[in-house]
Amino acid sequence: MSLKYIYLDNAATSFPKPPCVIESVHTYLTQIGSSPARSAHSLSIASGQILYEARFSLAKLLGQEREERIIFGANATAMLNAAIYGVIGVGDKVVSTNLEHNSVMRPLMHLSSTRHIKLTQIPATPTCTLNLSCLESALKGAKVCVCVYANNVSGAVLPIRDIYALCLKHNVIFILDASQAVGHLPLRADDADIICASCHKGLYAPSALGFMSLNPSFDEARLQSFMQGGSGSKSEESLQPAFLPDKYESGTPNMCAIAGLKAGLEWIEQNGGIEALHTYEMSLYKRLYWGLSECDNVILYSIESKQCVGNVSFNIKGKSPKEVGLMLDREFGILTRAGLHCSPLTHKSMGSFELGGSVRLSVGAFNSIEEIDYTLQAVASLAKS
Repeated sequence: MSLKYIYLDNAATSFPKPPCVIESVHTYLTQIGSSPARSAHSLSIASGQILYEARFSLAKLLGQEREERIIFGANATAMLNAAIYGVIGVGDKVVSTNLEHNSVMRPLMHLSSTRHIKLTQIPATPTCTLNLSCLESALKGAKVCVCVYANNVSGAVLPIRDIYALCLKHNVIFILDASQAVGHLPLRADDADIICASCHKGLYAPSALGFMSLNPSFDEARLQSFMQGGSGSKSEESLQPAFLPDKYESGTPNMCAIAGLKAGLEWIEQNGGIEALHTYEMSLYKRLYWGLSECDNVILYSIESKQCVGNVSFNIKGKSPKEVGLMLDREFGILTRAGLHCSPLTHKSMGSFELGGSVRLSVGAFNSIEEIDYTLQAVASLAKS
């Protein structure tokens, strides 16, 4: 191959970034560089305009009627922690699944010991599907349900609208982890009470930026303010402002990432929108999935589905996933992620936990058919050796 490497780790962070994202970050650093809402000079105003436009564009993508209900933070993990700790009280009954990332599971396990919550985790099938009847039974008497939209190991997608309908029926707050889905799958601000996600995957922003979107009908009084500090507003008052987004945003925002997010959202729109990009990614995913399914000695954990994201997990019989990942990198220049993917319960559901996890290939908008075919040849070669 003439390429130096093939990047198939887009589920961790999308790469490469669109050129406009790089240019936007460079422009911010070299021509603006100031903090928003901290000063009245022209550069601070320009920075504030970037922040406003990024928030407005993200709200537009989500069909969010009120852009002030888009809250920015350090990453998806920070936003999920803010939502989970902000709505769950001592002794509350909480429902989740065993398909969750550690960004959900670990806060809930911590609250099990510190706030003595009653946690029910709905088991998934080996193909990462849920029994909605079991879920509804568990929701009775619960205060909060937290679950993932798209699983980061298998790429399987949960029926979030059905889940939210059950939550509404039983007056349960629904927190949705959309980190693997945003920018790939249809997502609306009214698909959950609180949506949390990262910006460095499907939205093409630099790392260290996440967001939380509050449903227009959700009463934010039910979500405690999780951080207090400088907001650039109401500085004469000793308490955090009660209005949005300032109630939940303190400290200097990551303007490099926000400038990149603004450009990433523009790039998505200029390239046909989420549906067009996802259609292309699914063409690569299907080629990868069916190619792996025909390889001898390959154990395939993902399933071919109309509703999934571009993550394919597999193992090679007789080889550990980390060994395979290392060989793909060193011998073929193919960059993957091998291991438990911060989602150990998913691997227990799929039967891959005792093997040390799996090798995950995750396609993106900048991958090509030629790269997929080369990857299939590489895996087939390793599976024969």
